[in-house]
Amino acid sequence: MENKKTLIILAVLVVGFVFGVGCFTFFNAKGLSYLSNDSSACNNCHVMNEVYDDYAKSSHKNVAQCGDCHLPHSFVRKWVAKAQSGIGHMIAFTFDKNLPAHFEANKNTQKWVQENCISCHQDYVKNVIDPTLKAQHQDNSLRCVSCHKDTGHKRGF
Repeated sequence: MENKKTLIILAVLVVGFVFGVGCFTFFNAKGLSYLSNDSSACNNCHVMNEVYDDYAKSSHKNVAQCGDCHLPHSFVRKWVAKAQSGIGHMIAFTFDKNLPAHFEANKNTQKWVQENCISCHQDYVKNVIDPTLKAQHQDNSLRCVSCHKDTGHKRGF
C-alpha cells in the first residue's frame, strides 16, 4: 500500500512538473499569439527579425499579414498548416542546436504562396497565368516570386 501511495505521489509530481514547464514555455513563447493572424507573432523568434523588418518596410504591410501569403486560405487547411508548422518549429527550437540563420520555405509553403498571389491578384494575372491549371502542371509554370522575389520581404525562397 505504501509503495502504491508513493508511486501515485511521484506520478502526480511528474505530471505537475511537465504541465508546469509546458505552461511556462507556452507563456514565455507567447503561445496565444499564434492563434491570431497578427504578423507580429511570426517575429516572436529571433531568427525572424530580419524577415519581419523587411516585411514592415514592404508594399504588402498595409494589405496583408504573413499568414495571408504563407498559409492556405481555407479554414481547415490553414489551421492544419499552423499546427504542423508550430510543432515543427517547436521541435527544431527545442532539439536542433544548429538552426539556420534564415528559414527556407518548404514545398507546401511555396505552393501556398503561389496560390495566394494568384488569389489576391487574379485581376492582374488572369492574362499571364491560368489559375485553373492542374497542380501537376503548375510545377513547371512560372512562379510569381520568380520575378517578384522581394515582394513581402527580401529573404526569398
